[in-house]
Amino acid sequence: MTMWAILTLAVLAATGADGCTVIAVGKKATADGSVMLTHTNDAGLNPADLRMVRVPAMNHSDGAVRHVFNFQRNGYPRLVTMQRGPLYEPVDDQPLSEIIGQIPQVPYTHGYFDHDYGMINDVQLSIAESTCAAKTVGWPKSLHYGHNLFGIEELSKVALERCDSARCAIKLMGDLAETHGFFGEYGKNQRANYGSSSEALGISDKYGESWIFHILTGPNNSSAVWAAQRVPDEDMAVVANSFVIRTLNLDDSDHFMASANVESFARDMGWWDPATGPFDFSAAYSWAKPGPTKPLYGGRRIWRIYDVFAPSKHFDATLGQHPQVKTYPFSVTPDEKVTPKRLMDIMRDHYEGTPYDMTKDAASGPFGSPVRFGGSNKGVDGGWERSISMHRTTHSFVLQARGHLPDDVGGVAWYSLGAPHGSVYAPFSCAQHSVPSSYLVSRRHQFDTAGAWWAFQFVNNWSNLRYDLMHKHIQPVLDQIQDEAIALEAATVVEVANMTDTRARVDFIERRNNEFAQKMVDRWWSLAFTLVGKFNDGYVIDGDRSGDMHVPGYPAWWLQSTNYAAWPAKDAYNPPQEALQSNAMATSLTFTIVSAFSYFTIFAVGLMVGVLYLKHRTRSREYHRLV
Repeated sequence: MTMWAILTLAVLAATGADGCTVIAVGKKATADGSVMLTHTNDAGLNPADLRMVRVPAMNHSDGAVRHVFNFQRNGYPRLVTMQRGPLYEPVDDQPLSEIIGQIPQVPYTHGYFDHDYGMINDVQLSIAESTCAAKTVGWPKSLHYGHNLFGIEELSKVALERCDSARCAIKLMGDLAETHGFFGEYGKNQRANYGSSSEALGISDKYGESWIFHILTGPNNSSAVWAAQRVPDEDMAVVANSFVIRTLNLDDSDHFMASANVESFARDMGWWDPATGPFDFSAAYSWAKPGPTKPLYGGRRIWRIYDVFAPSKHFDATLGQHPQVKTYPFSVTPDEKVTPKRLMDIMRDHYEGTPYDMTKDAASGPFGSPVRFGGSNKGVDGGWERSISMHRTTHSFVLQARGHLPDDVGGVAWYSLGAPHGSVYAPFSCAQHSVPSSYLVSRRHQFDTAGAWWAFQFVNNWSNLRYDLMHKHIQPVLDQIQDEAIALEAATVVEVANMTDTRARVDFIERRNNEFAQKMVDRWWSLAFTLVGKFNDGYVIDGDRSGDMHVPGYPAWWLQSTNYAAWPAKDAYNPPQEALQSNAMATSLTFTIVSAFSYFTIFAVGLMVGVLYLKHRTRSREYHRLV
């Protein structure tokens, strides 16, 4: 294996571990004045806990402590504790999760939706995550060589428990990380894993602010360095596994926040020389191996999103995202106002209609599949395009906050299961207390028709058998249900406008949302069974009568690219002489029969033409006699 192949594989492994995409949209860039965040959880490389868990709001006694856990590589269950509500309490003989530390608890904590990272709380604070590469690395205190208490998973959850604003969340997470230490993703030993050692968050709130937050481990593999930049109200920003914050104007507290050591640490490490120009956070702290893999892994997604929403800017798709050179801006103003539906659509993207269309290149196979599996490259140099929607996406969401509405109405988690290109975003109120039971039972290792996740996972996997045909069958169903979901949420806002009893309003919204979500899952299972019956063994089967079954076969371009067109290969067919003579005689006889049939056909046609002509002449003479 060449050194370039080794580097490529290492970077892909690092960046692919939790390679998620975040979009943050300002309030003046949206159609209704809301702020929005998106997240694709592309960490399907591990058997993650697939549950969408509701952590309830809680009151805590004086002197109570909050336990801190390490969530990395936990699988299922992600957490077992008596501190986070009934869904995280032990079942049967489940042992409690290891506590790696604790901090003082506050008197009251908000309820929130939880997954690998905290999502949205009952006062509309919203968080979305994307793993990044940095020049520092830290390890948790649970390891004998670790110094740090907080990973991004727990930081996001603490922020949702204690804050209602993005500014509060940023300050709280930064202070906790500086005081107790931050660790990103780490390897199985003390070897540094720079490719995923830091984190970025999108954070939005009901006060109409959207921020991008970056954090990495600080000096001596401990403490933390962090910075945050507000997304301009008219703009949208994208994070695709790379830092995007550059110059910091810390005198402008309306738009920038940072740790006190943000510049000094970079200077001390030799990563920034004040004599060369202003401090650049990304240039100072981002990490990347030489070559195109890392720049294009995130840069192509940034270009695609900006090109879809701001095509007038004419960004160059080939530049990549580089630490030292600014290629794409921190944020852009979209050409048209952004809606949840448009964000959902871009989450389903594989660069369709561009030179990088993953349904059109040779790797898509004869049936146009956009799926590119990972794994060992067997020593072959190269790489795949990294799309926004991926086969290993476990879930994704669009979080919407609207401060002009009550929290339970204004805060919506549009939540999707599995790969977005074959899934629907269902609305859940940020304040509802439960989700359908089907959202809580799916396990990665065991197929189960009772699980909502498996409905979408199964359809996505089955469609790979014949993506070009099946996706055309799936898309209209997806569009119809998605439109119904959007209409339901809009109608709910209108119908609860005069409901003053908060508890009754939450119950009403919860019941409507859960009923819709479960019916959506049921309809998706129905679609799954339809696809199994319609598309199997290479056939398309429309019914039980003659003519209801056909074989679409392979496209001509693909047949030409295989050994089909050159079959049989030279020296692969050497029949005996007798067989050749027999074939020649059969061919001659066939030619004779065909020729005779052809002559007979010509004669018959000529005879018919002659008869018709004579009849016409006879009628013509009779006509002239009458005249």
